[in-house]
Amino acid sequence: MSTLPAAVVLFGASGFVGRHIAQALAGRVETLIGVTGQSRSVPGCSRVVPLAELSSLPELPADTAVIHVGAFRYDSSRFDLAQSDIVLNNVDLNTRVYHFCAERKIREVRLASSVAVYEAGLPVMDDAVPVDLNAAPNANEAFYAWSKRWAEILAGLYAQRFGVNSVVFRLSNPYGAYDSVTLTKAHVAPAFVMKALNDDPVFAIKGDPMVERDFTYVGDVAEAFVRSLAWRGRNETYNLCTGATTTLQTLAETVLRVAGSTKPIEAGAPGAFGPAKRISTSQRVREALGLEFTTLEAGMKPTVEWYREEWLRHGFKS
Repeated sequence: MSTLPAAVVLFGASGFVGRHIAQALAGRVETLIGVTGQSRSVPGCSRVVPLAELSSLPELPADTAVIHVGAFRYDSSRFDLAQSDIVLNNVDLNTRVYHFCAERKIREVRLASSVAVYEAGLPVMDDAVPVDLNAAPNANEAFYAWSKRWAEILAGLYAQRFGVNSVVFRLSNPYGAYDSVTLTKAHVAPAFVMKALNDDPVFAIKGDPMVERDFTYVGDVAEAFVRSLAWRGRNETYNLCTGATTTLQTLAETVLRVAGSTKPIEAGAPGAFGPAKRISTSQRVREALGLEFTTLEAGMKPTVEWYREEWLRHGFKS
């Protein structure tokens, strides 16, 4: 079995998933370089460079791998152009990452994609079946979905032309510490944690509380990326999710229980979460990497603990 690479360049190192991967790799690879939008400090990284200064990196070891978990998070002050901003920034970032690999002759990439790439209306999103690019993704996330589809297309193009091998992980609703502390920008799971901890007297669920999603603990996501670094020469795509769904009602009840909150749940406030149910397969990634996924209750305990500390330090932004 192959060992971990001598060096890892981690794009998106200061982000939610990137912070966890940096922690998981700290001390396990000789060189861990974080690439960020602006930040120059990421715990666990031996060096951090802003994306704009990527060319300043010295020559890297022959056995260097890239992990790309960077993504653009839109600015709520530009709400009208948010979808366009997502495509503009994510397509540019994805292209830069693969160009960097071709330029530096890096042969191994681990890429974060999303189950959003699947066409709308599928009863099960199966990673053993190729995505039909002629079928539209869900309309409410089409711009984001197409930016992720482009990243997967790039992976194939660079494998053929430059011999860059990519293992692609399609994520489904990861949650955990270091995610957004701005309620209006947060994904559903961290938003629920903030609602459980803030001063509002009730816990409001927007939209249908019976909407179902696959929520995946970010520690499991980081572990999958790290384990896959032992591979060489593979071009494969996996759903990285638990394979089970949870209703928004159950998510709210779990978060409140873990937080020790007795707020009443009020459902039905205006809101939309897209399809009523999104089921993804996970058997292939379980078998390939020997993964066992953390339960929702177990994953929420460190998540709630981190958000509670943030609430005590700074409060949550609206």
